[in-house]
Amino acid sequence: MELELYGVDDKFYSKLDQEDALLGSYPVDDGCRIHVSQISSLATGLVSAMMSHWGKTMAGNKNSHSGVCACVCV
Repeated sequence: MELELYGVDDKFYSKLDQEDALLGSYPVDDGCRIHVSQISSLATGLVSAMMSHWGKTMAGNKNSHSGVCACVCV
């Protein structure tokens, strides 16, 4: 599975290819999206579960910013 970070204007920012790096170590801003490619059916379920968990976590965090995360799977 390959992850790529794109900005609001759909400009390519970076590949998310360091397995031990936290998302905050990449140039992530409000409105950025993560593009997921070369994904297997097993990984599709994992990404879906991750996004569901992230949404629930952000909904329960009243101190978080109002940024939106989008995950696009192809």
